[in-house]
Amino acid sequence: MISGILVLLFLGGGIVDLYVKNIYPRVFKSNCKQTVYVEFAGDNITDDFLLEIKIQPMEKYSILHTSKYRIDEEERYDYMPLKKCGDGIYCAEYNFACEQQYSLKIKNNGTLIRNTHIYALESDLAALKAFKGDTHLHTCRSDGEGTPFEVSCAYRGSGYDFIAVTDHHKFLPSLEAQSEIKVLTDQFYVFRGEEVHNKDMGYFHIINFNGESSVNDIIETDDAYVESEIERILSTHDFTGLSDPRCVAYRIFVAEHIHKANGVAIMAHPFWEVFGEYHMQTEEFIYHWQNGHFDALEVIAGCDGTGNGNNLQEMLRCDMLAEGYKIPVVGSSDAHTTNPKVATDRFNRQFTIVFAKDFDDIPNAIKNEYGVAIDRIDDVHFRAIGKFRYAKYARFLMEVFYPSYSQLCEQHSKALGERNVSKIKEAEANIIDFKSKFFNI
Repeated sequence: MISGILVLLFLGGGIVDLYVKNIYPRVFKSNCKQTVYVEFAGDNITDDFLLEIKIQPMEKYSILHTSKYRIDEEERYDYMPLKKCGDGIYCAEYNFACEQQYSLKIKNNGTLIRNTHIYALESDLAALKAFKGDTHLHTCRSDGEGTPFEVSCAYRGSGYDFIAVTDHHKFLPSLEAQSEIKVLTDQFYVFRGEEVHNKDMGYFHIINFNGESSVNDIIETDDAYVESEIERILSTHDFTGLSDPRCVAYRIFVAEHIHKANGVAIMAHPFWEVFGEYHMQTEEFIYHWQNGHFDALEVIAGCDGTGNGNNLQEMLRCDMLAEGYKIPVVGSSDAHTTNPKVATDRFNRQFTIVFAKDFDDIPNAIKNEYGVAIDRIDDVHFRAIGKFRYAKYARFLMEVFYPSYSQLCEQHSKALGERNVSKIKEAEANIIDFKSKFFNI
């Protein structure tokens, strides 16, 4: 995959095309000296080329702005010569002093030919992998489009590492998708899931992410048990100041049973505007988080077409964070189609980047605030919500990693859809090779 700036240089009476084909790694360990490699694609690279590189820390400067004599900003940091390390490959050593983003520029004979970024990580974050995923989406098994398998393949094709199928009232579609995908690949994972609704009372939606069993099945089949549980909750909790204690009790019931199933209870779109009102009252939102009923907040919700609801729930979350409450976040599309031409849907617009050890660690990573909610317009314009350290790194990955990664995942998705084992393995080998070059951690 060739990317970068094309430079036409006149040398010896001819035109020389020079591309920066690849820069690797892009992510390094901090507090040590490492080698940056630049691969060029071009004809007749000769000694007449003066190839130089500049790496500049963006946050913790190694050269202060307040030095005694004023220096032109572009000249504060010197370019280093790139040394030939192989056929078309040049390299330079750099000491990455601390965790942060670094700007990287490459010149040839004084002409800038590449301007991009690299990143260095402390050991704890370097030990984790980045997983792009969606914890709330639908298939044709409820009110969406596409079978669970087709939807899963579509998400993989857009660079996702995991999803949870969360059809309305239904748990089985997630098992259907999981069983079909896991026999084909271990590079993409489908979590168990469902969107839980109450049958008779209260208009609320709660995501059961990775629970071992269905809460919808309990609600739909055992009225007597549910009613006894609601009465128990009403008699053992203090609902002073809440206008609808019974509705709140139902949410507590759902969250408790998600936890009994070892799942993650996600509060879905609390400020979604539906039927002329918000999905949840402000006092109820505060009450649930004050009492730790939920594990994560869907702070970016795809059903919010105007952004008003997402804005409100993020502001209220900030108020509660200031009071010392812990509110982990996810971003979810709530997509009902994977057709990018449907303007009202949010496929590949809202999602989560989670930093975890592996797929099995993702649920705990979300609960422990390693998730960053992304609201994406395109690969350049987006916002990230989460802890500052992880949001910074997620933004870098959105800019530099995911555009290329998504292209590779398209081939993987196509092979999965065809159930072509040889093509699946070929696509996975390309993905693994790309990651091994990108991450030097």
